[in-house]
Amino acid sequence: MRTRSNPPTGPVLNPSTGSGQALPKGAECRALMWMLLLALGILSCTAGTIPDPAPTPPNAGPIRIGIVAPISGSLARFGQAHLQGYDVALEEINQAGGVLGQPLELIFEDDGSTPAAAAKAVEKLATEKNVPLIIGAYSSSATLLAAGMAERHQVPLIIPTAAADEITKQGYRWVFRIAAPSQVYTETLLDFMDQIHSPERLAIVFENTGFGTSVAEAAERQAGARDIDVVAYQAYQTGATGFELLLKEVKTTEPDAVLFVSYLDDAVSLMEHSRAVDFNPPMFAAAGAGFGLPDFVMLAGPVAEYTISVTQWTPDAQWPGVAQFTEQFRAEYGFSPQYHSAEAYSALRVAVDALERAGSLDRDTIRDALNTTDMLSIFGNIRFNERGQNHHPMLVTQVIDGQFVTVYPPEVAARPPIYPAPSWNERADHSTTSEGQP
Repeated sequence: MRTRSNPPTGPVLNPSTGSGQALPKGAECRALMWMLLLALGILSCTAGTIPDPAPTPPNAGPIRIGIVAPISGSLARFGQAHLQGYDVALEEINQAGGVLGQPLELIFEDDGSTPAAAAKAVEKLATEKNVPLIIGAYSSSATLLAAGMAERHQVPLIIPTAAADEITKQGYRWVFRIAAPSQVYTETLLDFMDQIHSPERLAIVFENTGFGTSVAEAAERQAGARDIDVVAYQAYQTGATGFELLLKEVKTTEPDAVLFVSYLDDAVSLMEHSRAVDFNPPMFAAAGAGFGLPDFVMLAGPVAEYTISVTQWTPDAQWPGVAQFTEQFRAEYGFSPQYHSAEAYSALRVAVDALERAGSLDRDTIRDALNTTDMLSIFGNIRFNERGQNHHPMLVTQVIDGQFVTVYPPEVAARPPIYPAPSWNERADHSTTSEGQP
């Protein structure tokens, strides 16, 4: 049985969505974060925090956990994937007896795909709803502010997805992230490239958001350490409608590989326009996000073929419970889960593990339990370091015949990658097939 309070509402979710909120890079990113925190009242002139009332004791009814997700707005498709993962976990947990002898209830707050709303959603859950623990948000831009608000109200926050390196570098004591950070995205991709054919010339094209900037900066830094020449470093603004001029400029640099960091709509558009301008690098690589969604294959069709993407998780990952989760998910939704749903599922499982070990809804006790987390899951072994960051290995997939196929690391690869990618005029003119989609 699923128990949901405040069920998500809003428009029907369109699988073709835009991208997140822009943040400047480097020091400007951090400065803007603090300015927004001040504007929202997250920080004060004193070092103290605002105390919140004690959480409801376990014997007083259902145990409630707060969820912050983009149920509406430009990132709603990713929020939908999160909700699906939470639902599968919630059904399992309540069928097994709930938490601390009580049913588990999820209280959802829609952040509308904006950072400010994500911070306010955390504040509402921590104060008005008085939950003992919160999971969320999605985008790095939103989670940067959500994490600051959670720290202010001293409520544990488990982050399922947001990858910007800065999130766990603030010295926070109440923030825990299960996903690998941005630097691991690029480390994994560059390790993969080294095994195939180490590029000498790399182009980086990224959306100017918290996630995009963080990944691009990490890629540029790590490429330099490996003596790879970054021949193009091109940011574009959220909501860009055309990429022909940008890609024509990148094409002139003759890269051995191009790294795209983009959400869904832009991922599709970048590949369509790469074909339109006859841009033919030996490798099209991406840092997950839009390139890792089933919708990407469905919407991009044949131009999705041969794209390489680093990912946090795959349905054929060799971790305990993956096959069972995938089977349950497919039975419920009719298609295979991708990593966003697996992250949400795992985050809720981590939350329940901490609550059970805490034996209490006291926030300090729950935080202490999260600090000592050591559990095997469909997301691998989950343990948090002193900054609240889980060490999570990443995988690399390639779209082959309309399917995401794991091609790295070799010990878990389903098959070797296809390299180099055929040029556009060499590709077979056939429709890319894919599973039924939401």
